[in-house]
Amino acid sequence: MPAAAHLWVWPVTRVLRGVGRTPEFRWYEDDRAQARRAALTEYEQPEGLTIGWLEDGYDYNIDEVSEEDLADIIDLGSLRQHRSRGWHSCTLCGKCTEHSATSARAGFKYRLGHAEIRAVSDDGVLYVAPNLIIHYIVDHLYGPPAEFLDAVRSEVRRRWPDEA
Repeated sequence: MPAAAHLWVWPVTRVLRGVGRTPEFRWYEDDRAQARRAALTEYEQPEGLTIGWLEDGYDYNIDEVSEEDLADIIDLGSLRQHRSRGWHSCTLCGKCTEHSATSARAGFKYRLGHAEIRAVSDDGVLYVAPNLIIHYIVDHLYGPPAEFLDAVRSEVRRRWPDEA
């Protein structure tokens, strides 16, 4: 007996008209598009300080990061918090390449460019960085702010108190 076939029907939200030099786009909204727009307008402001979102063409701080601090950042990155649905590549490299890190504490290798590293300082400030910050530190010598590194140390002590 043949397997059952499933037909997925998606509502049309954009129609291309005309086949001339200037195609015309017309937008037709369905209930989901209206709900998405409403959700975007109700989006909450970020709750922390963002650091380490580097982009080609913009200056960034170059500094050394100790091996211990880098290992802690890698371990926090293994938690893969606030994952995105897609992948971000490093624009500083000039080519689309896959980057990964291996966490000794977690015991596995993971891909960079799809999640955040979140660390709370002792005084309660949340720092948010892309997990691609590991690549920026290793390959582009990015030096994150000292406050972020302090928060990373604090977060590691809280998460792994017997090991820190």
